[in-house]
Amino acid sequence: MPLPKSLVAALACALASPLAGCISYNDSCQPLVADPDAVVGYLGQDVLLDKPFVWHDNNALAQAAADAFRHAEDGSARPAVLGVINGGSLRAEGLCFTRQALRKGPLTDGVLHEVILFENLVVSVDLTETELVKMMENSVGSLYREGELIASPSGAFLHLSEGTTMHVNCANPRGQRVEALTVNGQSVPLPPRDDASIRYRVAMPSFLLGGGDGYGEAFGNAGQNPDRFPVQARKLGGTDANITSAYLREMHPSPEQSLTEKPRITFSNCARPARPAGG
Repeated sequence: MPLPKSLVAALACALASPLAGCISYNDSCQPLVADPDAVVGYLGQDVLLDKPFVWHDNNALAQAAADAFRHAEDGSARPAVLGVINGGSLRAEGLCFTRQALRKGPLTDGVLHEVILFENLVVSVDLTETELVKMMENSVGSLYREGELIASPSGAFLHLSEGTTMHVNCANPRGQRVEALTVNGQSVPLPPRDDASIRYRVAMPSFLLGGGDGYGEAFGNAGQNPDRFPVQARKLGGTDANITSAYLREMHPSPEQSLTEKPRITFSNCARPARPAGG
């Protein structure tokens, strides 16, 4: 995963003026975006950012990113049917602040780019059904079982785009936890069919397709195989935060069209983070 742009900015700031410190996300030492105070969308609820709420459960902002990835190439000859983002792509620790939550209401571009820290490219690729299911199993393989403390969740946990749902049973052994899966509204048989001609076009961060977070076993060389038609998203430089920013502007531009969390992944016998009252 490339060095976070915010970390590069922080190092530059520290070298330039070691004693000055950083005050807020739009200081001159953090040129994350041209207009950090621009509102890119509205949140219909508080969005919790601590790892258990992003790396171990559904999360509204991560779902919006997955939606944005899925639709990034809608105008192409090969649009994706599924977008995914790993929980590890979203961080509570910004350059100058640690945010346990994003509060209900307007979300600025500067804050969004601090939460989605890494300049990952968004890529689309054709996966076989077997690869798709392996991807989902890797996503949930490290989830804690019911009654266990969510001490160190895995950033490999995937958030899913609209039209895709999954049911996970943490009582099952790793590799057999996905008990139901639909993609783009269509049920995926479990176990998957051993038929390489059945393909699902999936948009994801390039970090994952390159084997990060343990996905190398699921994807193999799919990202280098021209028969899988790997393509980088062309919107706004093709980066995850920029694509998400544009999607929020389009889909959640007002309090009346605010972003809310959906139960795209459901759980049995899994540990669940304790949400604040009303959260």
